[in-house]
Amino acid sequence: MSRKSDKRPLTDKQISAQESHIPKIAARAFANAYKAAIASGATVLVVADGQLFKVSKTERVALRAIEPYGTLKSGTHIKITKKAQLHALN
Repeated sequence: MSRKSDKRPLTDKQISAQESHIPKIAARAFANAYKAAIASGATVLVVADGQLFKVSKTERVALRAIEPYGTLKSGTHIKITKKAQLHALN
């Protein structure tokens, strides 16, 4: 016999409240991963100000301009398909 008591199922309101924290958690996880990658000496690709940058501990190099995708509302789902084969950056 289990010592744990039976858990009540969550209500829709409780589920929504918990799900509302997901964007904050994801943003924090990405920020931490970025910092860890840079600290370990890795190179990271970043988009800022309409440019794709290669960022490392010692440099930040603009690789190319990035076209805007458009304005999306928060929570919008999009499907991205490959248009062309990506080439490795040297």
